[in-house]
Amino acid sequence: MSTARLIALGLMLFGLVLHTFTWAVKSTHFSVGFWLLSLSPYMAAACLYFWARKPHAAAGALVLPSLFDAGNYYSVFVDPQSSTAALGMLFVPLLNIAILVPLGAAVGWWVGRRIAMTNDMLSNTSLERTRDR
Repeated sequence: MSTARLIALGLMLFGLVLHTFTWAVKSTHFSVGFWLLSLSPYMAAACLYFWARKPHAAAGALVLPSLFDAGNYYSVFVDPQSSTAALGMLFVPLLNIAILVPLGAAVGWWVGRRIAMTNDMLSNTSLERTRDR
């Protein structure tokens, strides 16, 4: 299994566990809508990974959203600095799905394409000399 596949699966599992724990244990009321909203970047990456077969794009799409989600969890539940810290539970998923996932997926797709081109160039033997002088 390639490194991109492991990273993508690990980040998808991280997001599922973090948001399920947050909405099932830490919140006072479980809301399916907000739970699905917070899982939306991970669902988009799962579509890239399983349906489109683009593990580099899926891994790229989840790097920044998972960091933002971890930082948001810390700022809301571990060390809240203000009374409006909980607004991050609404705005971070919107930022993730609207900006960070498409940007990260594009970068991940580009990296995967460059890796594939490099591997193709390394295995190209048609340019080797066929006879010596």
